[in-house]
Amino acid sequence: MKSLPPYEQWQPYGVAEVSKLRKGVDWILAGGNALKLFLNKTYRQHADIDILVQRSEQRKIIQSIDQQKLFVATSPGSLTPYDTQEYYNQPIQDIWCLNAGDTAWALQIMLFDVVDNNWVYKRNPAITLPLSQIYFKKEGIKALRPEIQLLYKSKSIRSKDQLDFEMVVPHLNKEAKSWLKDALSVCYDKVHAWSLYL
Repeated sequence: MKSLPPYEQWQPYGVAEVSKLRKGVDWILAGGNALKLFLNKTYRQHADIDILVQRSEQRKIIQSIDQQKLFVATSPGSLTPYDTQEYYNQPIQDIWCLNAGDTAWALQIMLFDVVDNNWVYKRNPAITLPLSQIYFKKEGIKALRPEIQLLYKSKSIRSKDQLDFEMVVPHLNKEAKSWLKDALSVCYDKVHAWSLYL
């Protein structure tokens, strides 16, 4: 297997490049870039780019990519070459894509599960939402709703996650704050630190 760049070494696609590559496939912008779009301002640098794709669309989403550049996160800290004959079920959730020169990562594709037309949160299947309610649309781009993105960030809070929370929460409406607070209470046995501010 080719030598891979470190996880933190990125030369990310821009949103326009992702749109061009993913034409005809339903994808949702996620991560810090989704929060940036929600706030309509840049308050920190975004080294990477993440998109959400339904698990059932996994083969379609990679058709426009050189498959030698695709790797699957099989376990924490472990990437293996993407197998075009394989359909990846749980627990596989992430597909990583190298840039043109194989020197850095360009895109992370995060697979999510759908049951009865509902998005299912990967860490707790008790948390679901209708597919039509997990994104907002802005500038022609579907992006993950900020309260859902914060839930994804709530497990192991890094400094950038805390900054995201502090920047985004003042702009959430009452319903979004309530949803996030309820979701945190379902996910964690102890009161989550963020719940105190919701």
